[in-house]
Amino acid sequence: MPREGTRKPDPTVAFAKNILRKVFVEDWHLKLLALGITLALWFAVTGLSKPMTARFSNVRLSMRSSDNTITDSEINTIDLVLSGDARKINQIDSLSASVDLSGLQPGERTVTLTPANVFVPLPAGVKIDDIWPNRVQVKLERVEEKDVPVKIETTGDLGANLEVYSRTATPSRIMVRGPESVLDKLESISTEKIDLKGRTGDFTVTQPLAVTDSKATIQRGDVSVTFRIGEKRIEKVFVVPTGHGKNVRVVLYGPASLLQKRKPDELKIAGTEEAPEVTLPADMVNSVVVRSTKIL
Repeated sequence: MPREGTRKPDPTVAFAKNILRKVFVEDWHLKLLALGITLALWFAVTGLSKPMTARFSNVRLSMRSSDNTITDSEINTIDLVLSGDARKINQIDSLSASVDLSGLQPGERTVTLTPANVFVPLPAGVKIDDIWPNRVQVKLERVEEKDVPVKIETTGDLGANLEVYSRTATPSRIMVRGPESVLDKLESISTEKIDLKGRTGDFTVTQPLAVTDSKATIQRGDVSVTFRIGEKRIEKVFVVPTGHGKNVRVVLYGPASLLQKRKPDELKIAGTEEAPEVTLPADMVNSVVVRSTKIL
C-alpha cells in the first residue's frame, strides 16, 4: 500500500521522456553520422549550383513563317549570353535558336531579336541575357503554288537498231509550292535520269523527281514513267498510181524492216484528188505513220 503523500508518475510525461531519449540519446553516433552526411551533400550541391554567366558563339539561327517564306537572310548564326545555374550551363553541349516571323508582310524586313521572341531550348534555371547581333535583315516572299509539267531525263544509249518511240510520265504534271521568285523561273520538274543502256523493249519505272531548289516543295516525290521502244524508224517515199492517170506521192514513217522492201502497189489510194487517203497493208497499220500525201 503506497505511503500517504506519494504521487503516481504522469503517463504523458513518461511517454514524452521516452521519445526524447530515443531521439537524442539512443544511437546518437549513427544520428550524428547521418547529420554529417546530409550537411556534406547540402554544401556540395549548393556549391555547384552557384550562378554564372557564359557566352555561346555561332549558335545556328533558323527562321520560320506560316504566312510567307524566307528567301534571303544576311545572317544564320548568333551569339547568346546565358546566365543561371552553373552546373546546368556547364552541361550544355550545343544550342540552336529559332524565331517565328509569322504575321510579317512580304518584302525586305528588319527583325529585332530579343529573349522574348527567340526560342532556345534551355534547361530550367538558365535564361538568355543578351543576343548579338540583335537585328537582322530578311526578305520575305509570298508562298504560291504552280502546276508544271514533268520532264523525263535519260542517260545511256539504246542499241544501234533501236529507238524510243514514246515516253510518258504519270502524272504528267506536278503541283509545286514555293516563293514567287522561284516559281516564276520554274518551267518544269525533271525526273532523275533513267538509264536506257541495255533496254530492248517497252518498260515502266517509278522514278524520283529532282528538286533543284530547296525552297520549293512538290506534291509528290516520284512518278511512273513508261517507255515504248522499238526498231529504228525511217522515212520512205512511194509514188502510188491512182488508177485515174495520176500519181500520189506518199511519205511513210515506220520501222525500217517494214518499209525497205515495200512496193508502191501494196498501198491503196482512195478519197478525192484534193484529199487522197492511203490504205496500208494490215501488218503496217499499227506501226507505220502516213506523214504526207500529195497529188502529182
